[in-house]
Amino acid sequence: MKSGTFSRKGIGAAPLILALVVVLAVAFLLYRNWLPGSEERKAAPGTSAGTASGPAGPRTAPPFSLPDTNGNIYSSAQLAGKPAVINFFATWCPPCKAEIPGFVEVYNKHRSKGFELVGISLDTDTRKDMPGFLMSNNIGYRILFGDLATARAYGGVSSIPTTFFVGKDGEIKNVHVGYMDKDAFDKEVMKLL
Repeated sequence: MKSGTFSRKGIGAAPLILALVVVLAVAFLLYRNWLPGSEERKAAPGTSAGTASGPAGPRTAPPFSLPDTNGNIYSSAQLAGKPAVINFFATWCPPCKAEIPGFVEVYNKHRSKGFELVGISLDTDTRKDMPGFLMSNNIGYRILFGDLATARAYGGVSSIPTTFFVGKDGEIKNVHVGYMDKDAFDKEVMKLL
């Protein structure tokens, strides 16, 4: 047999190298999508970078009523007249976990000014682990268990984390898709105060 693509010992060098290149390319793309701060993930599809305003202007944040970690129902009506951030996340999501310490710090810094931060967990199988997750991450802001209807109401949240910045008037002022560092988060919160 010719020493080209196949030999008696198995697959030749060319197909093996090609397979290795494909595996490395896929690994790189997955890593890049999880990499904190990727610029191309700063705006949700259909929004301009840094704003939720389209040609028609800002839109009102959709209402929701969801259970918190104690089973109590929390209504978005409780956010009326307050600057608020609504963050869709999951406990198994690496960029979601990476941004939490900055969120906790900014929340603690501004909550005395009426600022509200609400985390909406899209966890399903891991809901029972939420109390431990909250304690290990020192989360003092409200965490709710989300559902498909709420994610759809907010434009079909398809990537997490996705963070909505809502003004005192109830209008969505900005949408950020992907990891957000503490300084960028603080800057957006300051715009709401």
